[in-house]
Amino acid sequence: MYYFASLIHEAVRLRQKGMPVSGVASAVGLLYEDPRTGDQIQQALQDPFFPLTLYAKHHLGACERGETGVARAGQDLALLSRMFLRVRRDIDRYFENREITCVDLNGDATQAVNTGDWCSLCGVCCQLSGTIPDPPETVRYPGYWYTYIAGDGPLVQRFCPFLFELPLQGLFFCAVHHVKPLTCLAYGKENCEENHPGMANR
Repeated sequence: MYYFASLIHEAVRLRQKGMPVSGVASAVGLLYEDPRTGDQIQQALQDPFFPLTLYAKHHLGACERGETGVARAGQDLALLSRMFLRVRRDIDRYFENREITCVDLNGDATQAVNTGDWCSLCGVCCQLSGTIPDPPETVRYPGYWYTYIAGDGPLVQRFCPFLFELPLQGLFFCAVHHVKPLTCLAYGKENCEENHPGMANR
């Protein structure tokens, strides 16, 4: 296993146990030639809501293709980190996180979350390449959100960039739950049971 991949797997393991990842995050950041990129990655990896498990699931497999694959996985992590930090900042800047999220993004990853009676917060329905960026009628997203939601951002999208993680609970949540696109809002229990049998709460 390549050193980069081993560090990511270690970070996933530590996060799932609620242990500090600062040392591993620093080691990953130092692998990047550009210090600013390394700092962004270090900051993202230490954020309790960064979807590291999904990154490992969907992007780390590139490392099996040798050095070019490792380079691609590293580039993907840099892009995802930048996207995550930008979204995280602008949720507060434009909306106030308590108004649009189902989780207090200023809190920690141990908090309880409830987005409805049937949703199990597995995140499977949000692991897609993009969707229609149609906000609720009274909502206007920052311009680049439309690109991210549609899957037209700089990253080859394997999951929605607004899908954040609660690693201790093994759960995933929509960071813009209360202002999510109408297409997402229309996705209900019946859709979940049809497309992902057994994943919804009974």
